[in-house]
Amino acid sequence: MYAEGEECPIESVVRVAAAPIARGAWTARQYVSHLFGEPDITAYVERLTAQSQAVVDGDLSALERMLVTQAGTLDAMFNHMATKAYSAAHPPQQEAFMRQALKAQQQCANTVKVLGELKSPRQVAFIKQQNNAAGHQQVNNGVAPSTVPRAHEEKPIESNELLVNDNGTQTLDTGAESGTGRGNQALEAVGAVHRAAE
Repeated sequence: MYAEGEECPIESVVRVAAAPIARGAWTARQYVSHLFGEPDITAYVERLTAQSQAVVDGDLSALERMLVTQAGTLDAMFNHMATKAYSAAHPPQQEAFMRQALKAQQQCANTVKVLGELKSPRQVAFIKQQNNAAGHQQVNNGVAPSTVPRAHEEKPIESNELLVNDNGTQTLDTGAESGTGRGNQALEAVGAVHRAAE
């Protein structure tokens, strides 16, 4: 059994595995081991912990140095790939190298942009509204309520103005059918046209 306050090996492994710094150190060690040999994981975790604590405390100098270095590396990659594109004998090779060069250039520009925002963060302005008036004042902030009745509300019955003439009698829709006829019988047929004498 374990003494009081002593952590069992399983809990210790879980605690380390749940720590982002420990996971990051393990992953980064795989990438740097072929360059510098395999660093001691405990020393590496301690170093990353100190660097992250500095950032938490407001010291961003390590991050600034990292971004400047990455921008320089990406610029070197751009130049290397652009040179290979220029030297390539076949158009498909030229296009592939140029595509890689432009990707490195875009990443370099993004890194420089992040560095610029880190060095000079954007200012955010919080503006409170203040209304001063000598007399009575009404301020309506927001959207005015709609004057259109909603679907579930009862709509008022409105008369159609086209159905009523000036003296108030109905004009268009009389409601009754008119009788059939052959036109106005009081009119005569059209006579001959009388022209002026020539």
